Amino acid sequence: MSHSEPRILWVVTDEKPGHRSQQEGLVERLQALAPFEVYWLNIETLQVSLLDALLRRPVQPDLPPPDWILGAGAGTHSLILKLKYRFHAKAILLMRGAFPMALFDANITPLHDNPPQRSNVLATTGVMNPVAPRYEGRDQATGTFLIGGVNDHFQWVDAEIIDQVEAICRQQPQVHWTLTDSRRSPDTFLPALAARSIPNLSLISHRDTQRGFIKQQLDNTGQLWVTRDSVSMVYECITSGAPTGLLAMKPLRQSRVVKDMGKLLQEGWLQDYTQWDLSQPLPETANRLWEADRGARWLLEFLGRD
Repeated sequence: MSHSEPRILWVVTDEKPGHRSQQEGLVERLQALAPFEVYWLNIETLQVSLLDALLRRPVQPDLPPPDWILGAGAGTHSLILKLKYRFHAKAILLMRGAFPMALFDANITPLHDNPPQRSNVLATTGVMNPVAPRYEGRDQATGTFLIGGVNDHFQWVDAEIIDQVEAICRQQPQVHWTLTDSRRSPDTFLPALAARSIPNLSLISHRDTQRGFIKQQLDNTGQLWVTRDSVSMVYECITSGAPTGLLAMKPLRQSRVVKDMGKLLQEGWLQDYTQWDLSQPLPETANRLWEADRGARWLLEFLGRD
């Protein structure tokens, strides 16, 4: 086909927030770099048998046939392979799957999942996300705390996190801080923090945040502190370009997540609470991360020849 005309991209999604976020980040960058018509298809409403694929039966008759098919999540793997053979389209998988990588035309997988070294595999630093970097024009009079909660990798103690939040706020009284929790945060956390009556701290429950709130904070705030259990959020913070620090938490075991956070600190992507002078604003990092953009450019180069 002529690529002055848009490619048709079917995005097969299981609607899990983490998978959807990766797909949205990649699709946004693909559309920014080249003409695409994008159609989102939920696996729960798209049932295709192997016989359907082999006999080339109609699948989604109201849509133009795809040039590329993008899937993320275990439930999409066999489906996008069936669609690949049905339409002779390029199949793109995000993250490792149960099927051999050779069956897919392209794969984008985080380094921490140990992807194989193949020409059709791009290894990324963390998972892709829809955040776009911003390095200039941040409001240095503001800071944001992004709080996770109970998890399988780090010990969660309300008081330990609260003590750190209070110390940062009181050491930088010239900064107005905003804190939001998450679905994993214990119900006891925000009330206990509110009882400290920290004058330069505003608390917003995740239940009360408007759509786009986190994105706005990542785009504008002068500095970020995040709990290290919130892996996706940590990578979104890094991608945003905002100076970012990790609050201290004791590891429960040497899990993949624990090792990954240690590696990010060692490589200078983030600052460690225990190592930082809290009276000083967090510094900008010389490192730059925008894996959705890198993934989109790689796909256009690798698959764009066809």
